[in-house]
Amino acid sequence: MRRLVLLPFFSVAVLAAGITLECSNLIPDPETTVILWVRGAPLGASFRWDLDGDGVFESTTLEPQINFVAKRGSQTVTVEVVSGSQTLARASLAIVADPRFGAIRTITKEDASFLVTILVQAKLPLIAPGIAEEIPAGAVVEVVAEGGAFWRKAEKLEAVWPLILDPGSVLAFSYRIYSTGETLRFSGVVSGYIGGQRAEIPIAGQLQP
Repeated sequence: MRRLVLLPFFSVAVLAAGITLECSNLIPDPETTVILWVRGAPLGASFRWDLDGDGVFESTTLEPQINFVAKRGSQTVTVEVVSGSQTLARASLAIVADPRFGAIRTITKEDASFLVTILVQAKLPLIAPGIAEEIPAGAVVEVVAEGGAFWRKAEKLEAVWPLILDPGSVLAFSYRIYSTGETLRFSGVVSGYIGGQRAEIPIAGQLQP
């Protein structure tokens, strides 16, 4: 079967008020320490971190960086950048720790739309890798680059590649979504067959533009 090899993609940034949140590895192996850091924050700012997605900020730092041990599965991390009594920015990322494979979503703002790119990476031989993205109600979706996948668009945007993805190899799929003016929140899964068993995990990366 056809195999595609691209450079791996391990980090992503979320833009909020000119401030970015970045991560050293959004699809690490379980129990791996990753680094989260903020760029573009003004001098004197402090940083509040919610590292388990429960809405409670467990840690406050004066440095724009924190280490995080990723447990198996999906976890949402959020940072608030604070100056005095004012919250300057708030950003979240989904980190998905799995020893088999993973996928990362990035979102780029365009004039009247958002360009969404999903990168699928194998850690073990992955047969028939695929993705399924939820389509927000009322949104218009246009596939930009399918990367050799077969795809369809109904209640979800689904794509599958008829190949074996080798460990370390990456596949890319891009689509454009036109906003209806409502707040967009992205959600999706990546799947494939390993050892004859189908596996499915959430897509890591940006959850909102």
